[in-house]
Amino acid sequence: MKLKQLLLPAILAVTVSGAYAQPKKAVCAECGTVTAIKVVEKDGEGSATGVIAGGVAGALLGNQVGSGSGKAIATVAGAAGGAYAGKAIEGKMNKVKEWHISVKYDTGKIGSVVLKEDPHLRKGDKVKRENGHLNRI
Repeated sequence: MKLKQLLLPAILAVTVSGAYAQPKKAVCAECGTVTAIKVVEKDGEGSATGVIAGGVAGALLGNQVGSGSGKAIATVAGAAGGAYAGKAIEGKMNKVKEWHISVKYDTGKIGSVVLKEDPHLRKGDKVKRENGHLNRI
């Protein structure tokens, strides 16, 4: 009987205090903390200008080789190789940067966002993902 007398008030105290507990705050699924930032430099796209200029230069060089039908084949091969090289060279000249941002979200998930412009964020910044962008909060 003594045990019941001791346990009953303790059980009631726990039950009553639980009734007045504050509701849990909803977790923002799009909010988190920046854990890493990596800037990646990639080759840009070559345009028709690079292809045409490279093709013309390659054809002129190919035309200097051989004679007869060999000269024609060298000209065509030079044009094709020059066009490819011209596009690649132009791509190297037009490098672009991407910002790869790793985020640990408040839900516990880990994700990353790739941005084409400098987001001016640092490791440890609190952010919210909105429309494919990260905004500091």
